[in-house]
Amino acid sequence: MIPTPSSLENPDVVPTPALEIRNLHVWFRSDDGSEIETVRGIDLTVAPGERIGLVGESGCGKTTTILAALGLLPANATVAGEVRFAGTDILNGGDAGIRPHRWTDIAMVFQGAMSAFNPVKTIGWQIEEALRFHGRSGPEIQARVLELLELVGLPAGTEGQYPHELSGGMKQRAVIAMALSCDPKVLLADEPTTALDVVVQAQILRLLVDLSERLGLAVILVTHDLGVVAQSCSRAAVMRDGVIVETGTVEQLYRAPRSDYTRELFESTPDIEMVAGSGTIATHATPLLRVEHLSVDYPGKPVTHAVDDVSFTVSRGELVALVGQSGCGKTTTLQAVLGLIPGARGTIDLDGTPVLGARRSERKRHRRRVQPIFQDPYESLDVRFTVGDTLEEPLLIHRVGGSRAERRDLVVSALESVGLTPPERFIDRYPHQLSGGQRQRVAIAAGLVLQPSLLLADEPVSMLDVSVRSGVLSLLADLKEQQGLGILMITHDLSTAAEYADRIIVMRGGKIVESGAPHDVVHRPREPYTRLLIDSIPSPDPARAARRAVEA
Repeated sequence: MIPTPSSLENPDVVPTPALEIRNLHVWFRSDDGSEIETVRGIDLTVAPGERIGLVGESGCGKTTTILAALGLLPANATVAGEVRFAGTDILNGGDAGIRPHRWTDIAMVFQGAMSAFNPVKTIGWQIEEALRFHGRSGPEIQARVLELLELVGLPAGTEGQYPHELSGGMKQRAVIAMALSCDPKVLLADEPTTALDVVVQAQILRLLVDLSERLGLAVILVTHDLGVVAQSCSRAAVMRDGVIVETGTVEQLYRAPRSDYTRELFESTPDIEMVAGSGTIATHATPLLRVEHLSVDYPGKPVTHAVDDVSFTVSRGELVALVGQSGCGKTTTLQAVLGLIPGARGTIDLDGTPVLGARRSERKRHRRRVQPIFQDPYESLDVRFTVGDTLEEPLLIHRVGGSRAERRDLVVSALESVGLTPPERFIDRYPHQLSGGQRQRVAIAAGLVLQPSLLLADEPVSMLDVSVRSGVLSLLADLKEQQGLGILMITHDLSTAAEYADRIIVMRGGKIVESGAPHDVVHRPREPYTRLLIDSIPSPDPARAARRAVEA
């Protein structure tokens, strides 16, 4: 174990930086030979045992910066500046200068633990591979694997399991164990909690803090979530358009930001403590969607009860949030409402029309009235289709609009309803020509073009930046008010649900454990599990995050 440097114990001693980035520039050469500068002269330092957040929206240059520090950028990239480890510029000399420091001195946790491992090799084998590559051999390798898994809180036996046998949180812990295998002094973590539910996210952040303090590990944490930074870092650097616009303690950035952009980021971050409301739920005479005693089982030994006797309603002009951790049955419930699970039992009615057991022709009519919005706007749009093609396709399938001109009018109207104006600017664009927020708006427009009664939104903003996220959620809130849409939204984030939903339903283990108005669920939760979800949400207020850390 690496001892914590004495300079961390004595605040009057200025510690020697573990890693220094000086005047870093990165250019990418395009196919036409022109060069685009994506990182423009940034400076960043991190001391042993320190955790600094590198914060900003997608495309600002965060990931490019840390990839440049490890020499992992593609061949069309040009890098200038200095990256100093232990006082030595490791960029000087190209890949030959950086290679000896990878993994042994500077390690990286890449975004997306779900795809970080080889699916046909055990976890232990893959950690051993890293050790063998860097010169370890014999029995010490197996002992080191067990030591690493224990270090990150994984149980004995994990080394013999395959990636698909681990939960998302366990995979992320295993990725961190592999990154620490060769005792690095610096850890670069690129969005290490993306796609994890709030409870698992809180566990991973506590693990990173603990490892940093116990091992004297310097951590640069790349994220767009200021709540994550407040929970785990003491300092942060705010990045925009390839430059760092502000650096300081998290407390300084939260209380008195110098940059308007930093202030905008904090204001766009939902805060569960600020939930208001009367605690009452509007009553509707006839629900749009009625789900009663819904159950879905998946075969196996034992049988998995994915959804177990679930009942709820959604009315016109109402946004109902279905909240819970990964694997609690939220998405299965959504799929059953769409009519995609033949073995579902119970009752699902849309405007009095049964969904379960419907004939094929009836299912097609049902799917016209119920439209999904999927989680990832980068995967849900066909890259070969223009925006106009994407929106026209459901019209053709359901034979809506007699002529091409009529269909175009419907496409234009859908684009206008989601704020993509003038529509002519977007109709002929392809997905790669749109930002993340614009892609998600196109996905919503594709759901609206058939003029449905009910939208089913599966984590519609989890892949988006905080400022873009608030815009998309405000759009959904406006649509339910203006068009009288019923919206059933899945999320693992209670702060998002509390800010935008009319009613919150909390699921755990396939069952509904609590439901009510956002104010009641947040401020007067009846179930300990709901309190756990609330306490796991990272607060953008560093003082509140510190109090929670002490209580935990």
